[in-house]
Amino acid sequence: MPNDTTTVPQAVIDQLKLREGWRTDVYLDTLGKPTAGMGHLLTASENQQYSVGATVPDDVLNGWAQADTQTAYNAALRQASELNISDQNFINALASVNFQLGAGWNQEFKMTWADLQVGKWQQASAEAQDSAWYKQTPVRVQDFQQAILALAQPAPGDA
Repeated sequence: MPNDTTTVPQAVIDQLKLREGWRTDVYLDTLGKPTAGMGHLLTASENQQYSVGATVPDDVLNGWAQADTQTAYNAALRQASELNISDQNFINALASVNFQLGAGWNQEFKMTWADLQVGKWQQASAEAQDSAWYKQTPVRVQDFQQAILALAQPAPGDA
């Protein structure tokens, strides 16, 4: 079971930076929620400290990014364990899903999760695409689809 000291792979951090971007000011995300840094949604207390348009100090942004990434990666490890999947690329992609959608994403995307649970990779990929999530951030869903579909491929040397 993962804990707070599980090291987040650099590939996860790099992918999140690529997909999330990085802003030092507080802005409203696509859902109108105050956000800063690497896609960090501000909490109620953070909203009191930093209003929209305010610049957030680098050390605060870095702390948020580290904590949010750790939380998402730990959730991905738990979910991959539930799915009995040990593929690191899939776990990394799952961390990105958890970062973007939250650790309860599988309760919202029940069909995708159910298909993953029984190894229906094509169906899980199709379900992920048939969503409001795909309409909002298609590249993020495509990243996840690639990781899902790669599970169906035999490992090198397996034939």
